[in-house]
Amino acid sequence: MQSDIFKYRDVWLVSLPREGVIEDSVYGLIAEARRQIDELAAEGTVTAVVMGPATDTDLAELGAYGVNRVLHLTDERMAHYHGERFAGELRLMVKEYNPACIFMAQTAETDDLGPRLAALSVTDFIRRAMDLKMGADGNASAIRPVANGYLFEEVCFEWQKGAPVISWLPSVLLDPQPDSEAKARIIKVSPSLAPENLKTKITDVTAAAPEDLDLEEADIIVAGGRGVGKGEAFDIIHDLARAIGGTVGGTRPIIDWGTLPYQRQIGQTGKYVSPRLIINCGISGANEYTAGMEKAQQVIAIDLNPRARIFRFADLGVQGDVSELLPLLIERIEELKTA
Repeated sequence: MQSDIFKYRDVWLVSLPREGVIEDSVYGLIAEARRQIDELAAEGTVTAVVMGPATDTDLAELGAYGVNRVLHLTDERMAHYHGERFAGELRLMVKEYNPACIFMAQTAETDDLGPRLAALSVTDFIRRAMDLKMGADGNASAIRPVANGYLFEEVCFEWQKGAPVISWLPSVLLDPQPDSEAKARIIKVSPSLAPENLKTKITDVTAAAPEDLDLEEADIIVAGGRGVGKGEAFDIIHDLARAIGGTVGGTRPIIDWGTLPYQRQIGQTGKYVSPRLIINCGISGANEYTAGMEKAQQVIAIDLNPRARIFRFADLGVQGDVSELLPLLIERIEELKTA
């Protein structure tokens, strides 16, 4: 006989808006939450927990994608991510509302928030999930990449114990369209934790240099691939990024060579990015890579092979040798900046 938690599920998804804008990955989390409820053939609701500034109009419109209610936690203390506060406030909400499970999209912030919340709740934390199956008997299994995506592992856990936290790879989430005119019910929640009860506090916020920005936050990305080369040959990518105020990314071979750290990998087993502009240098355009950058607004591709797949995705394609073209481009950019 199923317990009440199996008959009725409230699946939460956590949103940390950037400058008041709901992240694209949230809509994919909604679709995944709905899929879990449907596959279990259970009654259920989807709750979006929005932590930070966002307009009521944007929050209500989440209902068209399948959100039943929004718990909106915001005031001046929630304007910037603060791991201790955000995890503590979320834990208090979990105790009050008792959700079945909590979904997040994997980002730099949720890599910090997820483990904190799981530790406070004494529950499971699954990072970078690619697939999830939740059974009516309370058993669940998640698939996630390991060994830099060369292997995959199945993690088994019991989802009825507490509210397990699942961090999803953004690249595997769907991009759904609204299927109704429903409006989500918005519940305003005030932060409860007093500053004196926290061990940490934000004293200042310093903007990162463009080249050091997290890939998911970057407005401009310069990405290098196998065609750029290793070691010093890759310095030209950093030079171009500095010249145009961009962030550096790379394909999987670049990461495997040790030219860039894993945090700079773009693709299905790396980061999912949506910059205003991405310049792809010496990148052939394999599926694994293009899946991670297909939402870029403007795409420039530079490659020696005129038949490179990357040109299919480019708004501007340039056939040529990166090592010859980029120094000329950087020189011209510096001339224009000086002028």
